[in-house]
Amino acid sequence: MLTPAESNPNQDINEAAPSPVGFKNVPATESPIDLKLEGHIPSWVHGVMYRSGSGRYNVLLDNGDTFHIGHPFDGLAMLHRFEISGETQTVRYNSRHTSHGVERRIGQRDPTLLTFGPDPCKSIFGRMQSVYHHISKFGTNAEIQESDAEFDMVNVTITPNFPLGERLEKETGIKRGEALVVKRDANTLQVVDPETLKPIKMFTYGHVSKKLQGQLCASHHQYDEETDEYVNFMVKLGPFPTFQTYSIGPYLPSPAGEKEALPAPEPRLHQPIWRHLGAWKTMEALKPSYIHSFSMTKNYIIVPNFPYYYSFGGLSAIYYSSAYQTFYWDETRHTLFQVIDRHTGKHIATYEADPCFAFHTANAWDEEVELPGGRRERVIYMDYCMYENTDIVDASFELGKTPTGKLNLDQVQPARYVFNKNTDKKADHQIAPSQFRRYRLGNIPVSKPDADRWDPSWKASFSFENMTEFNKRRVASYTIIGHDLEMPRFNPKYNLKKYRYVWGVCESRHAPSYASGCVVNGLIKLDLNQHYLGPNTDEASPARIWDEPGCSCAEPIFIPNPEGTDEDDGVVMSIVNASLKDGAESCFLLILDASTMQEIARTTIGAFNA
Repeated sequence: MLTPAESNPNQDINEAAPSPVGFKNVPATESPIDLKLEGHIPSWVHGVMYRSGSGRYNVLLDNGDTFHIGHPFDGLAMLHRFEISGETQTVRYNSRHTSHGVERRIGQRDPTLLTFGPDPCKSIFGRMQSVYHHISKFGTNAEIQESDAEFDMVNVTITPNFPLGERLEKETGIKRGEALVVKRDANTLQVVDPETLKPIKMFTYGHVSKKLQGQLCASHHQYDEETDEYVNFMVKLGPFPTFQTYSIGPYLPSPAGEKEALPAPEPRLHQPIWRHLGAWKTMEALKPSYIHSFSMTKNYIIVPNFPYYYSFGGLSAIYYSSAYQTFYWDETRHTLFQVIDRHTGKHIATYEADPCFAFHTANAWDEEVELPGGRRERVIYMDYCMYENTDIVDASFELGKTPTGKLNLDQVQPARYVFNKNTDKKADHQIAPSQFRRYRLGNIPVSKPDADRWDPSWKASFSFENMTEFNKRRVASYTIIGHDLEMPRFNPKYNLKKYRYVWGVCESRHAPSYASGCVVNGLIKLDLNQHYLGPNTDEASPARIWDEPGCSCAEPIFIPNPEGTDEDDGVVMSIVNASLKDGAESCFLLILDASTMQEIARTTIGAFNA
């Protein structure tokens, strides 16, 4: 969407015009500054916290026009760094925009630039041209990406200590396990400097190992601290999509459970054992769907397959240049949970559930349970922030707008185009909040003690003995523990183990439903041992909430007290955007006592910095 320079006579010629839909640019603070602290930080809180997100929605072009980004997921990447010391009671902050290459592509009207939201200015002829350019420039773009660390936009999750592999270690000079990497739901990653946040290299998982090929993967990987493994999956789109799970780590667990140094930097791979999932007549063909995160236990990897599919095997994204227009919801099909044995690398079971959708998983674990009569079975428990449909994706168009949701049309021109979202058809724009569901996958097949570990041949998983189990559809049951919790975090000491507490964001009681205005969040803590399905604000609710008028909170970060004995002994930190009573805007780092959810400190950054 373009705003011509002459349409706004009050616009500074050196500044981008205000967004017609309410998104604001965020200034970067590249030189570190010390922030003023109110309150007291516990002395044991010490380290660096990184945050990734969107920082620029309105791009000033060379001719003075402004290009407006219309969906929050497409906001140009920005990274934030907080160096926190409880001993000295100091917080040092710096930030940087990391998508300057994307800005150049916008200025050049690059037709190969893929976005999440739709481009309202692209006609059917423009879409046909996009198909041609995507195909003709595929090789050229790959070459440019090798030398331009900001060629594409990567702004979803940020991972310290990421193992790059020998090739990238030599090229970047970064020692193994010391890389700071930004990720997204596509096979594009970005290495950045851990202090200045300056992008160093853009790469794909193919740089880590040539065996890792595909277009899609999860923004949220899984990590096993005991085995030092980063686990994810890859989807290769096309008429016959393939699926591949893999792990990357500097150590391999030996059969005896001891750590052995890798003889080579190549990651250990689960072979693409899912690729023939739709080959048997008793099973539905597996379609690629939108998957943002997945679950893992000590013994299993569980990848969801929600009925929110990429049309035409994902190839329609080339036509639309938009992920949102590629997706479609099919409420007639089940959600499938595909279970892979971590020890053998084989697909061992498929569980079906009612149609549903989730962005985020919480914790998961497996254990052997005793049933009536003395029989025992292996069970997987996994927690999801689950929705009954994909209305929340439609509501995502409202993320990042000013908390009031009001625009001053004297300063900006009205939008020429309003995308018809599915939530527009809902009565009063209402959508159901998330349900915090605990799924139970029972009677999980257990590997034989003499099973080959990480079998490199996918054919091994298709013996006649395994065919009956492979085709056997099982049922996933679930219990609703709570509701209205997103972006879950828990004590990392309990990762892959049974746990009790989870923290996240919730709808603010001071704002309307997500779909009727801006997405405005409070912070919430749930006690998973005390199920409560009433409103979280009820006096009887065991939930603990931090929610102030005009405030919208980002994903909470839980930091455990290293000397604490209780699971919820620690602090929760979140970046909060606030609209003050006098109309001013403020952004601050909030620190809460994780047990009581009472504020213990805050430090102001500026106006809307995250």
